[in-house]
Amino acid sequence: MAIKMIAVDMDGTFLDENSSYNQKRFDHIYQILKDRGIRFVVASGNPYKKLQNCFSHIQNELTYIAENGGYIISEGKELYFAHISSQDSQLIIDTLQTMPDVLCWVCTKNQSYTLESLPEHYYQMFLPYFPHVKKVQNFSLIKEPIVKFALYLPQQNTTQRIHDLTQIASQDIRIVDSGHACIDIIPRFVSKGMAIQLLMKEFHISPDEVMAFGDADNDREMLSTVKYGYVMANAKEKMKKDFQWVAPGFNDEGVLEVIDYYLQNNSFFNL
Repeated sequence: MAIKMIAVDMDGTFLDENSSYNQKRFDHIYQILKDRGIRFVVASGNPYKKLQNCFSHIQNELTYIAENGGYIISEGKELYFAHISSQDSQLIIDTLQTMPDVLCWVCTKNQSYTLESLPEHYYQMFLPYFPHVKKVQNFSLIKEPIVKFALYLPQQNTTQRIHDLTQIASQDIRIVDSGHACIDIIPRFVSKGMAIQLLMKEFHISPDEVMAFGDADNDREMLSTVKYGYVMANAKEKMKKDFQWVAPGFNDEGVLEVIDYYLQNNSFFNL
């Protein structure tokens, strides 16, 4: 069955270690995808505006799964938006105040926030991921609905903090290891997999007609939802063992290699 939609995670998957990609090669491939009516979906834990910046020359042509599925936009049209309740948001804010080892960015639909107390080098380090970030004295001052708490753990104690946060989490929120010493706190039923299901229903596409790429735990549901779910060669060994399809690594243009191979051979590459 012919592929009708391709979904790609960004960090550790489509983007290389320098957070860039071969734009000339992608543009050539993307034009072929357009000509064949294959939809290109950007699926990431990053904010919508950050994802748009990665594809500024075609930003309004693409479909975006932003905030790990909390915000879905296709060709400029909003298809879905989920947010954390104000009660749960305040509970998370209060809990994070007891965790000085955890750095936090709060994402709403169109804006990201961090604390004024955030050390400058971390502010600069994450500015590419939160390009429109505003500093606030306290997260309780944020009035818009919150779609995600993005946490960074410099001490790499991700497993411990996921355990700690799970102890206080309500049934309406979900804590996700997004890789690279980062944790996302999102609404319970939000995931990239849920988002892919919504898009398949919206565009009348079956799982057999979808190819997806990812490298981290927050990609699992997306890869499991489609027939051709590719794990990157740079992913953890457990991820690679859990899925049939493996693509070359993010520094080897693995996503583009697999798509290019499919377009030229009408068959599926596998390491």
